[in-house]
Formats: sequence, structure tokens, C-alpha cells
Amino acid sequence: MAGGTAGALFVGTRARARDGDPIQLIQTAIEDHHRMALSNHRANVGVVVGVVTPNNAASNGHIIYAGQDTLTNPYGTRLELNGHTPFEIGSTSKVFTSGIHYMLHGPYDGTLGAWLGSRMTTSRAIAEISLKNLAIYQPGLAQDNHGGVYPPRMMASLANLFAHMERFTPPFRQGTCYAYSNIGWALLSMAAVRLDSTDTQEFVRTYNEKLVRFCNRFTATDTQVFRFDLKPRLPMGYTENFASLPSRRNYQPSREAGYGAGGIAGNGADMMRFRLYNMGRLPGGLTDPALAYQQTETFHAASCSGEGRGPVTSYGWFHAGFETPRGRIVVLNKNGGVAGFTSWMGFTSWQGTGAPSSYGVFVLSNGPGSTRIGSNAMKLLLRG
Repeated sequence: MAGGTAGALFVGTRARARDGDPIQLIQTAIEDHHRMALSNHRANVGVVVGVVTPNNAASNGHIIYAGQDTLTNPYGTRLELNGHTPFEIGSTSKVFTSGIHYMLHGPYDGTLGAWLGSRMTTSRAIAEISLKNLAIYQPGLAQDNHGGVYPPRMMASLANLFAHMERFTPPFRQGTCYAYSNIGWALLSMAAVRLDSTDTQEFVRTYNEKLVRFCNRFTATDTQVFRFDLKPRLPMGYTENFASLPSRRNYQPSREAGYGAGGIAGNGADMMRFRLYNMGRLPGGLTDPALAYQQTETFHAASCSGEGRGPVTSYGWFHAGFETPRGRIVVLNKNGGVAGFTSWMGFTSWQGTGAPSSYGVFVLSNGPGSTRIGSNAMKLLLRG
């Protein structure tokens, strides 16, 4: 993806303004990223970055933008870029699904078969997958975020999905190795709502109802699953090579059955609220058992692919170490990418400190590079 370009831009920014304000350095860098996309690829890429630091956290953080003068919707009509402009957040949806489950049921307990209704038939091996192993990325299922693992039409409907799951045996033993499974998180979202019907649209309505209820807890009032009538309000999307998604595309981030794994659309204002909530900076956050449960315990297993150790995870979140002048700091993070859109969110680990998280960043874009932009923005904040 174009993240390497974004990283190079941050290096250049540091060279031009080594002693500058970090937020201004991030602003300059995302403007450079926007200009590069426009001049090299004629891509009207917009970038939204939300920043929280100890200095601005009391005012609920700071949101900055790049691409406000050129952004268009999929039909080429000029689109305003502000805190309420919707973006598809892709797999960042997974940490919302984890939050929904805790809101409804508390800690992960039991197996998939026990949580799905009696009308949802699966193989014994699928039914025995624990919800915990689904949430920590050790489901025994294969990595599937690059496609080619399951039949092409499997996610077209719940009927198709469960017809396949009825005779499917996972290739690995659950709880023994790491694999990034979108199907696993889709099944987890179905367990959260205690799915007992193959009515796909009813599942979407039920999941969205729980999502809205969860987001109301931190006043993120616009976040919902993708709807087709949202398309004219979305920015035109650009692929990892900055090719535009044509208006004839429906802009659906995933099939409806996969919305719990990657089908949410949100905006900068809502992502700021969600990030502040996870940083423990909203009322009651320091003692919120949901945040403590989802962020504290970590898991680390070898990759199911056999390619070394997998990442450190908690329930939905990934834990990455950032080297700083003050030593190694752990950042909880999650990214997302669907056709035309990317996202990233991260914040410094804070559980057990008695204080909220100090630094946080989120990135939304209708083009590639959010993970690199977000990671480098966090490095700028943490270098002190």
C-alpha cells in the first residue's frame, strides 16, 4: 500500500520542522500526503486525523484535515470534509463488535454453538469454537483477509454461510495459533446478538440496533452499519494504487453477513468519542470494567501460517511497542481497510496506572496509508 510514501513524508516533515508542535507536524504531513496523491495520481484523497495529548485532552482532543478543497463524492460532486463526513472504517469495526458483546453479555464465555440459536446449524468443530478464541484472533480458522479461502458466494447470505459452516472443519486447533479471520469475527458478531435465523436483513437490523445503543454510551450518534443510501455522502474511494472506485460500484464495504467484521461507517467526530472512551477519558472511564476487560489481558501465539510469532492481542485490540526517549511504550491499536477506504486508531496503554491514556490518534481516509500515517503520528507524539 501507499503507507511507505506517507512514512517518507513524515520523515521530511521532521527535517523541515524538527522542533515544531507535533500536531502541526502531523498537519503538514497529511497535507503532503494529500498533495502527493493529487499531483502523482490525480486522486482527491481526504485525510481526517484526531489527536489527543495531555495538553488538549481536556478539550476532547483536536481534529485536523487534509484535502478539504478537492474532496468529491463517488459521482464527482464536491463534498465538504469535516467532522461529520462519513468514511468506511473497515476492520476497525471489530473493536466495536467486541464492545457490543461486553455491553450485552459481559466477558466472553462459552462456545459459538451455545450462543447461536438452535436453528443455526454448524459442524461440531465450528460449534465448539470458544468466543474468547474468536475475540483474541486464535479461532483455528485460516487467515482470510486476502481472500481465496472460502467459496466466492459464501457470504452472500446467512443461508449460504451456514450451509458451508454445517460441513466445515477449521484447519487448525483453536487457541494454539494466531490467524486474522474476518469470518471468525462475523460469527462472533452473530453470537453477540444470539442469531437464530438465516434472515440476513434481520441480522443487519439487529446488529445495527445494538451498535447504535453501544455508541450512544459515548455520544457517537452517527455511527451505523453501511447503508446504500449513504453512498452519495461518502467520499470517492481510492484503492491502494490510488485508482478511483467508479460510481457504478455500490461502495458496500463487505457483504451484510460480514458487517460485524468490517461493515461500519463513521466520521471524525464519532471516532474521537470512541477513542476518548477507550482511553478512559470520559466520565467513569477509569473504573469501567468493560475497558479493563477488553484491554488488560494479552495473548501471544505463533502464527498459524508458520511464519514466526504472531502479534500481541487483547480482545479485538493489537498491542505494539513504540520505542521513545522515555523507553518502550505500548500502544493499543486497530486498523481497517476495504475497497477505497482505510482507517487506524491507537492510544497508549493505561490500564493499571490509575490515570487515563495520555496519547491517542485516529485516522480516516478515502485512500491508502492510514496505518502508516497513524503509526508515524503516534511516534511524533511520543518522541516528547
